[in-house]
Amino acid sequence: MSMVQVVFSESAAGSLKMALSLDGCIGGATAVAFLGGEPSPAERLAAQRRAEEQERRARAAAVPMEGSPADVLAFPLALSVGPLEEDAPGPRRLEALTALCAHWPEGPRQAAGSMAGAQKNLAELLRRVRAGEPVRVWQGPEPDEVCGLFWLAWQLQNAGLADAAVERVTLPEYEVREDGTVVEYAGWGEVSPYDWGRMAARVRPVPGPVLRMWGHRWAALCRENAPLRAVVNGQLRSVPEDFYDFLLLREIARQPETFREAEVIGQVLGRYRPGIGDGWLAGRMENFIRRGLLEPITAPEPGRPAYARTLRKK
Repeated sequence: MSMVQVVFSESAAGSLKMALSLDGCIGGATAVAFLGGEPSPAERLAAQRRAEEQERRARAAAVPMEGSPADVLAFPLALSVGPLEEDAPGPRRLEALTALCAHWPEGPRQAAGSMAGAQKNLAELLRRVRAGEPVRVWQGPEPDEVCGLFWLAWQLQNAGLADAAVERVTLPEYEVREDGTVVEYAGWGEVSPYDWGRMAARVRPVPGPVLRMWGHRWAALCRENAPLRAVVNGQLRSVPEDFYDFLLLREIARQPETFREAEVIGQVLGRYRPGIGDGWLAGRMENFIRRGLLEPITAPEPGRPAYARTLRKK
């Protein structure tokens, strides 16, 4: 029997679809990026060969997965941000997605595409579950993925499908590779297509009472209708919109009088791994500007995100 595979980001969906296609894939191009200067032809060739060898080893070690790319249904709804006032993805959720993507020139179009895909996938999910297909949910520690899990439970419960066969695969906090390298994961979108099959061994069935409990928790979060949700001490909580501001302010304090806004956002994402994306942080930086804490002194170049500019402290 086929199985519905649920993820909560487009990057995770792309990686999982590749994982489910590996049996029919004989190889592809391997790209190598160089930072800090132009390499010599010999250095470039050596790096390319190392990358191709790593690719070959990863492919050889990949655990085959059953299923088809068509089984992957993505719900990139960013449910950790914005109001929760709709039973199904609708105009208010689209507003939240558009606000998150507003710093990119193509943001509104991308938000509309994500919404349309999620609406279509929700209808497909319910159709297949009613037909008796089981559901596998790939859930990581990021607030969007925990929100997605609870939201999915509520959707099934609301559709009279609380007894559906559901199983969950949780993302490991880290892995230690054979060469001693420690790999940390924040979300399933960071996982290589070659690793999904091995990680599928972490799957556990979700008992019906637990699925219903998650649905009730999502209903409670909807009643609270906070502007933001975060994982606090392992629990999904409603939090105020300035919850992550202290991280931005800490990095701003480390900057000179004039600084690149993208540098601050990148430092917060890389140093603290808060589980929130650049869109929310960019919106909070705009809030600092409106409050008179900062002022822009340059504008981004065409085609660049809005935060690709220089700011001055006031």
